[in-house]
Amino acid sequence: MIVTVRDPDILSNLDPQILTSYLQAQGWYQESQVDNKESVWIKASDFGEEFDITLPLNPSIRSYALRMAEILAILETVEERSQLDILSDLITTIPNTEIQGMVIRLAERNHPSNVTIMGFVVGKPRQIYLSLSESEYNQARTAYQQRLPVVCTGDLIKENDAFVLKRTTSFALYDTLTERAAV
Repeated sequence: MIVTVRDPDILSNLDPQILTSYLQAQGWYQESQVDNKESVWIKASDFGEEFDITLPLNPSIRSYALRMAEILAILETVEERSQLDILSDLITTIPNTEIQGMVIRLAERNHPSNVTIMGFVVGKPRQIYLSLSESEYNQARTAYQQRLPVVCTGDLIKENDAFVLKRTTSFALYDTLTERAAV
């Protein structure tokens, strides 16, 4: 299945420094750089075909999300991997995002508000860590014990290859019959 990533919120939050490190690790070399505006990266395939990527270095430019979509399409061709797989390697932050999932772990006694849920991040199941208030933690305990889905909203941040939901603005049991959060 071929999936093309078009979500401007996700694409706009890709960090050019992370992408630069990724390209270097994948064997691309920087051919040129225009001030702090963009850099051009080159890679030759095993069959002698040459690919180039023009990486914008300023996320505030109007065409940033479009350029990131183009880069993902090129990387998909070169690496023969899906855009979702590549994107999951590149994602570092998704502000104000909603995650649906299952509580898979409750915190130990010394951190009674920490919870781990299994949710989908860019189409892949991932463990997501979050801290909750006491009432939200009680809902999480109910969800864990009864195997009920939850929905939560906050800023998803990748820290040391782990996803953390910070600045959580909501956490609730997910009502699968009406497909909305139960209050």
